[in-house]
Amino acid sequence: MKKTLTLLAAALGLCLAAPSIVWAQAGGPGGSGGGSGLTDADKATTVNSNTQSQINATVTFTLAGINSAIQQGLAPHTAAPRTSMMFGTVPDACETACDSPRRWLAWVQGGGGQSINSLQTGGYSLANYGSQVGLQTQLSDKFMLGISASWQGTNGSLNGGISSTSSVWGIAPYAAWQFDDHWNVAAVIGYSTGWTWLNSGLPYAAAFQNSQWTFQGSVNGTYSAGDFVLAPLVSITYVPTTVFGYTDSVGSFIPGRSTALTRGSIGGTVSLPLNGWQPYVRATLDHDFAMPAGAEGNGDTGGTVGGGATVPITEAIWFSVDGGYNSIGRTGLTLWSATARLNVRF
Repeated sequence: MKKTLTLLAAALGLCLAAPSIVWAQAGGPGGSGGGSGLTDADKATTVNSNTQSQINATVTFTLAGINSAIQQGLAPHTAAPRTSMMFGTVPDACETACDSPRRWLAWVQGGGGQSINSLQTGGYSLANYGSQVGLQTQLSDKFMLGISASWQGTNGSLNGGISSTSSVWGIAPYAAWQFDDHWNVAAVIGYSTGWTWLNSGLPYAAAFQNSQWTFQGSVNGTYSAGDFVLAPLVSITYVPTTVFGYTDSVGSFIPGRSTALTRGSIGGTVSLPLNGWQPYVRATLDHDFAMPAGAEGNGDTGGTVGGGATVPITEAIWFSVDGGYNSIGRTGLTLWSATARLNVRF
């Protein structure tokens, strides 16, 4: 009897101790994750994953939209119709709306896509979506100024069963100078800030704020080759991002961190003016001189490919669509995008 009671007491003690053992192993008090089941390294990885996705969306949507507006907005004084890396050729009928000394262009863009990183560490599957508006004026035949406001959102899951939602607002002034009949230079400087919310079934929750600067300079050309229009492009992009420190739902403090993307790109579009519309294909080769934290496994060199069309509606209004795959050669990374724009010249 005494032996039986001893065994029962030992079993009861083991049962009572088990939750504490599991809690500590999972990162609770005495562990490294504060009871969330996530280690500090896991939490850092979730931040890195969201930062990578935001930077990809900035390059794919925000900068691409601004660049297309710049190229389509410059007065058509080149030997070939004005083209855009992202959205083909502006209708020649804009000459009617370009008679005034100062020309204006207003535009609105919406788009979506998918970002999937299948690497075991730092993997994610996030839907990207957003909208953008812009207004620009051509101060002379050679010089243009503009400004754009944007919103980006993401929603999806990260490795480890964590759901992620983000909302980011941004503003970006830009300028362009037509220094040759065939060539222009353009510059974009942007700033954005927003929040990301994390949740899991552990339960675990967190919210953190980030800020991001965007700098891009590009040289863009336009040439005719028979019935085709060629638009070569060379650009350099720098996107530094800071995530501010935060305290999660289990009381752990995650310190702030900064990272950045530095990317050089070369490529262009080939378009074919047809009766009533102009289809095009585009491609770039990209090399990352510096990559966001956690993105090293995807590789530093890749490419993009896509296509679309520009369709005039009136002499001063045209509609553009584009779709593409933006992660050729990137290990474990899949980036798709689709975008539509409405442009009004006045």
